[in-house]
Amino acid sequence: MADTDDSLPSLKALTAFETTLRLGSLTAAAKALGASQPAISQRIRGLESQVGLVLFDRSAGGLAPTQEALRFYDDIAPALNRLDSAIHTLRTRARSTRPRVVIAADFGFAHLWLLPRLLRLEASFPEVDIEVLAVDQDSQDRRADIAIHCDREGEQGDLFTPEEVLPVCSPAFAERHGLVEGDAAPRWLTLPLLHMDERNARWIDWREWSALAGVPYEDPGAVFKYNNYPLLINAAQAGRGIALGWYLLIEDALEDGSLIPLSAPVRRESHGYLLRTRYAHSALIGEIMRWITAQIQHHEER
Repeated sequence: MADTDDSLPSLKALTAFETTLRLGSLTAAAKALGASQPAISQRIRGLESQVGLVLFDRSAGGLAPTQEALRFYDDIAPALNRLDSAIHTLRTRARSTRPRVVIAADFGFAHLWLLPRLLRLEASFPEVDIEVLAVDQDSQDRRADIAIHCDREGEQGDLFTPEEVLPVCSPAFAERHGLVEGDAAPRWLTLPLLHMDERNARWIDWREWSALAGVPYEDPGAVFKYNNYPLLINAAQAGRGIALGWYLLIEDALEDGSLIPLSAPVRRESHGYLLRTRYAHSALIGEIMRWITAQIQHHEER
């Protein structure tokens, strides 16, 4: 038989040959491999054509391996067994390894919105290990599967909730200063205002809030600033001053009464929370992103 093909034989052809020789018949090999007898015979003939040798003697009406076939079997059987064992081990490991999804978000969203809902998220995806990564810069979320940040619409993500910001304080602070919801802003803008320690153009500060709300604002001079948003909100709940509250992040605090609003929110349609991923093709990532979006929409509809 002439050698007509220098390429490597297919794994199916090699497996058909090894199983047929080991079990002694095409019928037994077909049953073991879940294929038809003609299919196994065709794979062996294809292998014979590729190597240029007859591997089974069919002249006596049976199927007897040639001496070349026996030597070939001795060479490839251990390799096929190792390959089968390696694939079995890999599949077992894959079945026993739980998928892991890392969600990165700024400190405010991570601590004030996501962590309180983490148990519900995990209950909705019981087969997934979910890790929350609180970051203060977008560049730190490179290892995240999903990233959530407040930014301008269209900045590499889908806007899933617009920005709504309102001044809030604790009930004790309001009582101490005689404040009620709806008080004119100039009346309480002279009271202690809580500030973040750095200016971020993506977030509204007191000066910008005043401009959007149409009220005058005077620079308070030296103020104590907070280095992350959850600390600032904790300070407001402790009665240390008035904070700007992103409605999405303080909705739970408004519902439980630990914060009260002093005026209606200002809204920037061009800004809000963006949902980003580098794995848009992943069905699991898509399901988790839809879960987050649905939770936001549910609260907005209430």
